[in-house]
Amino acid sequence: MISQLTQGVVVSDVADLAFDMPRRESRAEATAQAVERRIVQDQLEPGVRLGTRRELGELLGVALQTVSEAIKLLEDRGRVVTKTGPHGGVFVAEPAMGVRLARSMMAVAGSEARVVEALKVRDILESAVIIDAAGANHREPDFDGMRQALEHMTAATDTAEFYRRNLEFHAEVARLCDNEVLRTMYCVLLEIVQSNAPRLTPLPGEDAEKLLSGRTQVHADIADAIANGNVKDARVAARAHAKRGHAVVARRP
Repeated sequence: MISQLTQGVVVSDVADLAFDMPRRESRAEATAQAVERRIVQDQLEPGVRLGTRRELGELLGVALQTVSEAIKLLEDRGRVVTKTGPHGGVFVAEPAMGVRLARSMMAVAGSEARVVEALKVRDILESAVIIDAAGANHREPDFDGMRQALEHMTAATDTAEFYRRNLEFHAEVARLCDNEVLRTMYCVLLEIVQSNAPRLTPLPGEDAEKLLSGRTQVHADIADAIANGNVKDARVAARAHAKRGHAVVARRP
């Protein structure tokens, strides 16, 4: 049995780690998420040894190739590092630079650099998209997609689902823009973020239910302003959204 070490102190045995495997994901992604959850839930310190590829494969019940793919995903996310040699294996990495949504105090994990860049540019365009959509001429059925996306976001039961629905809502808002250049640029940025599948999770000590409730109301105000064609209300809602949702670079907890 291989012991986990952090700064030379035995923390726990590898076999004592319990992994919760999610479903409806690729096998490699499911494996990566199981390891990542264990790191977060047990608050494993940087340097803690998780085991060799073979040991992790046996613990998780997956093939070595799947483990290798999962480790690559985790390395890209800055969650683990690998070391070779007699005492090598897979270790918890030092905290990396990540994305935090200001005010909401939520961290986004994913392909960080690309997501950070896309979110920063999206922030610049966000208010313009909301205001332009409110000032455009639309018929009542045109708002169906936006309203449905808002309903899905409101019904989300966890932060990851909420954020996915949040991106879908903003894509629907962008489609209501009359300014084709603005709409195209904004939607491309959303696609970059969505393609990296960021997962939104509350930071330690934060009340997820309270945070999501507040953010849902802001988006409901945006939808109402656009549906009513009220540019003044759209400006107010856009400012409130910016205070809660702008992305800034921050250290992972």
